[in-house]
Amino acid sequence: MSNQVDPNDNAASTLRAESVPAFRMAQIILVLVGTQAQARKLDIERLSVIEFLSANPFLVLDTDSPAANQLQLQGFGRHSIAYASPSQRFVSRRERVTSDIGQLVAFGLVRLTVHEGQRVFAVTELGQLSADSLCSVYADAYRLSVATVAPLVMKLSSPKMRESLETWLRVDPVLFDLIDSPTIDELEAETSGLEPRDMLF
Repeated sequence: MSNQVDPNDNAASTLRAESVPAFRMAQIILVLVGTQAQARKLDIERLSVIEFLSANPFLVLDTDSPAANQLQLQGFGRHSIAYASPSQRFVSRRERVTSDIGQLVAFGLVRLTVHEGQRVFAVTELGQLSADSLCSVYADAYRLSVATVAPLVMKLSSPKMRESLETWLRVDPVLFDLIDSPTIDELEAETSGLEPRDMLF
């Protein structure tokens, strides 16, 4: 008997956008573009926090606030994350960020530099062009969410950001552990063997 996929099987037919590398990398680029005017530069830890919370803004915002209402009108749902807790979702996403940012660097869309002893990231001219080409309804909504969430995160010191993240993710601090930022060697390992491309999106 052949193992055919039942088209009515929701579990088999549902594709989560975040499982698609190009989608995740597009979110990272939109975060970098949306925060480039800020005084604070983005290391991988802060980038990961903003990227995740911008995709899940109601973890941060008061549900009755004007900003929350505006995001709901843009299509963001107020429903809770059902198939995993917010903390599990964040850790899972955070594990992929190193690979995604490494590919973006390899493609020439993101630049890695060192600022005040930290590895920080910024979009290149090619990355800016790629961001400008993202014109879907979700991309516009995500830009708005970044503009709403990023200032809340950017103003915090690193220790305060971690403390606030524990609250936003509704997690027991004993069970929560931020993954260490990758070394430059680790980022180079992620990008080795990748062929440069003119455009990703």
